[in-house]
Amino acid sequence: MKKAGLYIRVSTLEQAQEGYSVGEQKERLIAFCKAHDWLIADIYVDGGYTGSNLDRPAIQKLISDVDKLDLVLVYKLDRLSRSQRDTLYLIEEIFLPNSVDFVSMNESFDTGTPFGRAMIGILSVFAQLEREQIKERTRMGKIARAKEGLHHGGFFFPIGYDYVAGKLTINDYEAVQVRKIYDWYLEGMSPIKIADRLRSEGYTNRYSSWSELANGTGVLRTLCNDVYLGTLRYDDVVFENAHEPIVTQEQFEKVKVMREKRHEIYGDTAYVSKYLLVGMLFCARCGARYHVKHNYGDYKYYECYSRAQTSKRMAKADSCDNKNWRLEDLENRVEGEVSRLLFTKGYFDKLVKEHSKTLGKKAKTLDEATIIRGKIAECEKQISKLMDLFQSDSIPADVISVRIDKIYREKVALKEQLEKIEPTVPKKDFNAVGVAEMLNDLSSVWKSADQTEKRLILEALINRITLDDEAVNIEWSFL
Repeated sequence: MKKAGLYIRVSTLEQAQEGYSVGEQKERLIAFCKAHDWLIADIYVDGGYTGSNLDRPAIQKLISDVDKLDLVLVYKLDRLSRSQRDTLYLIEEIFLPNSVDFVSMNESFDTGTPFGRAMIGILSVFAQLEREQIKERTRMGKIARAKEGLHHGGFFFPIGYDYVAGKLTINDYEAVQVRKIYDWYLEGMSPIKIADRLRSEGYTNRYSSWSELANGTGVLRTLCNDVYLGTLRYDDVVFENAHEPIVTQEQFEKVKVMREKRHEIYGDTAYVSKYLLVGMLFCARCGARYHVKHNYGDYKYYECYSRAQTSKRMAKADSCDNKNWRLEDLENRVEGEVSRLLFTKGYFDKLVKEHSKTLGKKAKTLDEATIIRGKIAECEKQISKLMDLFQSDSIPADVISVRIDKIYREKVALKEQLEKIEPTVPKKDFNAVGVAEMLNDLSSVWKSADQTEKRLILEALINRITLDDEAVNIEWSFL
């Protein structure tokens, strides 16, 4: 007797819709199992969760239990997911490799049959289309609100305002801070110094103290946002006089002119980090960036965001055991590599030779990958032709099913092979003579450069630095 896992999902908007409530789905799925003599192993329910992603507790529990099941049953395909990518991921990467069939009761599809496996991807496209239509309707609704002078809502709204009955109304305490930001900037203070001054004078806002809004970026966003003129924007819709302004048009224009002048002088590096390597460091184990951690006594450390868990947006995993680097040690190590590049005779030539060997290996792998991708495309064409024959009734369905099954298995095997050898696309070759001349110019200023100048040089030489325990891998921009 087959063991079935019943998956049920309802979003908030669907709770009251006929046939979509938890009770309705459960009743119909249980009856379906009884009719097919399937044993119900477990029932997984996600109540009030969107189908646009897999961040749902019950679907995650189902994934972890997949080795205990013979099949997964849902009432309708979009109950599993409204994302084509997630649907195909669950079926092709989770269910089928573990010999678990997927059955959608409403559409009468069963991946236990070759025809069902071929059709499931086609049907999931329509689920994706429905989701995109919902997103478009939501977008149009927000545009309509903007035209009426109503804020689009949400948890985050600009510092200086409260959100009351669809409108932005001035928060007097925060509005004082916004006016000070504009006044101080026009007096010549930088965003970082403005943030430091707000912090030192004890000012806070609803999100944090200004010191926690990363190196003046909160101040800079305030200076760039025309919401403080009473303007409301959503996509291409601009609605003026939507709410009470906090600063004048004259102040805003003067700040805009000053920002443009600073950009002309300093370029995109006007507000660079005060730390040498921030923005360049990546974890080899989880892919997250590194940031500077301060709470180790008198020392500072570079730490992976996934290990720190101080920012969910920046973390790439729930945890990471990659090494913390003492700031001075890592910066000295990188500076040492740069010094070797600039001052050690023959080191640049060595890097060029190693780069050439790598390009040769990647080119060979790239050719293999191209051939495999071509074979996968051919399999997809053959399946499409067989589907056309099925619709025309020119060949018996059982014959077509056997052919589709054979081609489908070939496609799966090719995709697995491609994943093992898929290379990154190599960059175009470079002018070695030109790079050597650039390095010669940089060597004349490196030793006397201050922290800001060294960071500018590093940004010119390095794309990224990947850390894996003691290993420090530098990806040079000229290679």
